[in-house]
Amino acid sequence: MANNRTLHLILLFALFLRLFGIGWDNGFHLHPDERMLIMVADRIHFFDQLNPNFFNYGTLPIYILKGSLEFIDWMLDSRLATYDGMLWGGRVFSAASDVLTVFFIYQIARILFKKKPVALFSATLYAIAFFPIQNSHFFVVDVFLTTLTTLLIYLIIKYNQIADDRGQFGNYIYISFIALIFAAMLATKFTAIIFLPFISFTILIRQKTRLIQKLRSLLIFYLLSLIFFFLFMPYAIMDIGKYISDISAQMRMNSNPYIFPYTLQYVGTLPYLYYLKNIFLWGLGPFISLTVIVGLVKFIYQSANRRIKIKYLIFDMHVLYFLFYILYFLLIGRSAVKFMRYMLPMYPFFAVLAGYGLSRIGNWKLGIRNYIFYGLLTLQTVWLALFMSIYTQPNTRITANEWILKNIPYGASIAVEHWDDRLPLEGSENYQMIELPLYELPDNKSKWLLIEERLRQTDYIVIASNRLYVPLQKLSDCLKYKVCYPKTAQYYQKLFGGEYVIDDMRFQKVAEFASYPKLEIGNWKLEIPDDAADESFTVYDHPKILIFKNTAFQL
Repeated sequence: MANNRTLHLILLFALFLRLFGIGWDNGFHLHPDERMLIMVADRIHFFDQLNPNFFNYGTLPIYILKGSLEFIDWMLDSRLATYDGMLWGGRVFSAASDVLTVFFIYQIARILFKKKPVALFSATLYAIAFFPIQNSHFFVVDVFLTTLTTLLIYLIIKYNQIADDRGQFGNYIYISFIALIFAAMLATKFTAIIFLPFISFTILIRQKTRLIQKLRSLLIFYLLSLIFFFLFMPYAIMDIGKYISDISAQMRMNSNPYIFPYTLQYVGTLPYLYYLKNIFLWGLGPFISLTVIVGLVKFIYQSANRRIKIKYLIFDMHVLYFLFYILYFLLIGRSAVKFMRYMLPMYPFFAVLAGYGLSRIGNWKLGIRNYIFYGLLTLQTVWLALFMSIYTQPNTRITANEWILKNIPYGASIAVEHWDDRLPLEGSENYQMIELPLYELPDNKSKWLLIEERLRQTDYIVIASNRLYVPLQKLSDCLKYKVCYPKTAQYYQKLFGGEYVIDDMRFQKVAEFASYPKLEIGNWKLEIPDDAADESFTVYDHPKILIFKNTAFQL
């Protein structure tokens, strides 16, 4: 009973962390993927308009969001199923979904290690890992995919764990649930297709089951998956041409970072290592990551010492669990485009290893084990407090918006970068907005004659994030990269150094807005600049914003 109360407290604390600061952008829809999903949901109306005409992501989360909020509106005569209302509703759904992930992590760890402390540690460490918390503040499909992936591996473990004495009916019940969850995953994000061979394999290797029953189970799984997928995402079948086109575009993007401007940041990044670096430093943080390493080493060591006969190795649930996530990491980790959220489904796996590692540290027969054990928990709590401070500070885009409205007079001209969210967020009609096409190719004299002509008309330059200047400065070497931006890189270097001059005009930095993870106690302050993190870690909820003024501009 005490452990149940502990689990309930962990779940409540996880929910609190995921709802804390949920209005981080004051309703301005500052996350582009979230904004797109809500725009798609906004044109859905049950039951007369269900075609999203958009399949970059699955429609199941969109249907759940819009359908549930329309039902609430019908029941309470509210206005939640609107463009602005769905922003809040979607984030609440994300938070609730991730709390379910915490619960399934607990259940999986209990089955694997048969010890409640390991399960409680695993659930706790996922609950306080910042990257899952951060993504729960957005309505993005990766959060739901993570929950469904965790539930799927839980069902697969249970399916292979139970004896066959429940008969065919019990077997088919599990098969039906696995098909349901797999179809839901596929209707959330096409990436889930990589688990199809693994699921098929686990059905075929199930012990104490005749081959004919295994084949029948596999056929039922395929048929039910197709039926459920059609129910969850009907227009993927009814408008299959559009579906294939959208999915193909996503697959091309993930195989070539040069295709879209916003993926140029991943040119030259190393497969696997780039993900691991960002997971270690930012996603989990160094302290949970260290317990993951301990847990992984002990997990492999204990598995090796169980002396499982080779012919039974593939039936072992620990091996199945390990292979499930290794498959995901090997296939996704090699992608050319490496948004940190692509690895979000791996975080429950890391949490279970971390929980096991923490329990093993607590069992070390050393006089300092308690210091290490509680020291790691304390350091992780401090680490979490540092990053949660992002939601106690005003969003940098909102702060910059207020500064612009207060300090830049109406009628002034503001140059903004294309392929980035514009500032100011409101009142832009009062200014002359000029777009700088910095991604354009070739990066030659003709391009810069156009840009410089626009800069001559510019009173202020607003750089709303590092989305352009980080990759374009890196791609300065035309001998090394397929596309290059030597002139653009030079522009940024001179601009940031206060040396960019056109004719008699110089652009000088007059404002900078940054929101770093920090902890302040009295006069003491600890701050961690995270500019080196993957762009997607900072650009949505705490980007650095720079504003430059043309020194020739007069009021």
